[in-house]
Amino acid sequence: MLKRFFKKIPLLISFLYLFSACSTTSQAQPPLPFVQHSVTVFPSEKPLNISVQEKPDNVWDVSDIDLSTINPEKKLLSFTFDDSVGKTLENLLAVFASFNESHPDAPAYATLFCNGAYINDENIHTLSAAYAMGWELGNHSFSHADFSTLSLDEQLNEIDQTEELLTKVDGKKSHLFRAPYGRIKKQDRANIPVPIIAWDVDTLDWAKKTEEEIYQTVMWKSYEGSVVLMHDGPINTVSAVKRLLPDLYDAGFQVVSVSMLAKAHNCSMKNGSEYIRLRKNGTA
Repeated sequence: MLKRFFKKIPLLISFLYLFSACSTTSQAQPPLPFVQHSVTVFPSEKPLNISVQEKPDNVWDVSDIDLSTINPEKKLLSFTFDDSVGKTLENLLAVFASFNESHPDAPAYATLFCNGAYINDENIHTLSAAYAMGWELGNHSFSHADFSTLSLDEQLNEIDQTEELLTKVDGKKSHLFRAPYGRIKKQDRANIPVPIIAWDVDTLDWAKKTEEEIYQTVMWKSYEGSVVLMHDGPINTVSAVKRLLPDLYDAGFQVVSVSMLAKAHNCSMKNGSEYIRLRKNGTA
């Protein structure tokens, strides 16, 4: 009997120690040293990922931009067309469609900077066709007024009127902005609710440049990350683009929209900031 009793003494001591540790509140016990053990974590027990960082509110959202047709072997640049919807948009779309059909490994896209006053019931279907082809719709104000002569409220009103029209076409609440003539007061830029897109290659096609002049300007002045300025209107622009798309392809380039260029180059565009080009890894 005594032999069995002495065998239970260690168990009783352990129980008393545990009871004392759990019930004592007047004196804090020093923590036991932490020992890291290798533990198997089952799927249902995996900790939540708390390191995910949310996108700042002032950064242009490119999460819905599709890059599946980007050719990783090509250098990227962007074509932009101002003053849309113009009389040459259908021709431009036909040129791009023909090129894309024959170059499915690196199809071309562009950004249209639209003026609200130019959009009507007769041409809005062409704008819809551009968006359906993967083109990006941008805001070029409503009346093409010189923003450097307008108050901030007048500028925002010009932008808002065009935003409403563009939203009806692509369903997006906001669009990249380009100021008419590229003019906007420095102190007003920060109040523009989207990124402001300028350019680093100006074809001056509006000044009755020839097809050859437009072509040579783009071929000689463009490089990876360039934003090329053209217009929806000059007929010579259409014929120049018809030559440019295949020749740029042969030179190792792929033509894309501004937002595609920004996402592919990992260049975060901030609202109220102006960009003339979009080089890789965030360099403007």
